[in-house]
Amino acid sequence: MLKISCILTSYNRPNGVKEAISSVQKQTYPHWELIIVDDHSNEQTRQLLRQIANHDPRITLIQSNVSDKDRYKTARYATCINLAIPHITGDLVTYLTDDDLYYPTRFQSMVKVFKRNPRIHVVYGRQRVFKYNKRGQVIKTFVRPLVGVTKHPMGKVDHNSFMHRASCFKKVKNWDDHPSLWPNADAGFFRKLVKYWSFHPVNVITDEHRIHPKGVQAKMASGKKPWVEKDTE
Repeated sequence: MLKISCILTSYNRPNGVKEAISSVQKQTYPHWELIIVDDHSNEQTRQLLRQIANHDPRITLIQSNVSDKDRYKTARYATCINLAIPHITGDLVTYLTDDDLYYPTRFQSMVKVFKRNPRIHVVYGRQRVFKYNKRGQVIKTFVRPLVGVTKHPMGKVDHNSFMHRASCFKKVKNWDDHPSLWPNADAGFFRKLVKYWSFHPVNVITDEHRIHPKGVQAKMASGKKPWVEKDTE
């Protein structure tokens, strides 16, 4: 059986990260591990993560212990992903953030593609997107369309929606985490991957992405710095 290593990055969203973790635990495909990298969150979040990890042996919890003065120096979620890479024990690797979630058949649907074709190294699914206002109300929703087999996923595929073979790290060692990549570190990683492999679509809605005022995208769009402002629920 192919084992999946899921890397979840976390920072100061106790409610969101609890929901994200639950969406992994509810997967219909049972062969997975969850590596949570918490970026030195507040005590409420850290205590919650410790409690969850202590009750599920499939979960590994890593603390970045970054200081506030160093937080601005890198694109933090890419840095956190790099901290998790040495801990991967699975055959396949996928990613999640603490304000998004997976749908239950995500792992099962993607594993089928890898099993059918050993030449495929990267897959991606359809994503349902919700946009929220400051009052927490949904003001827009849509499904991100598939773009076929592609070597141009940048800006078209979200990093919560794709999965790749762990063997890709033999050629693509890590994620770039230069601070200029805060809005699109996933695109930077995609550019590395497509030098060797195409992205193959899975015609299933695999995950849910939430766009909200406290998210990185919204902060960058309004000129705020997500590594300076406290991003709490």
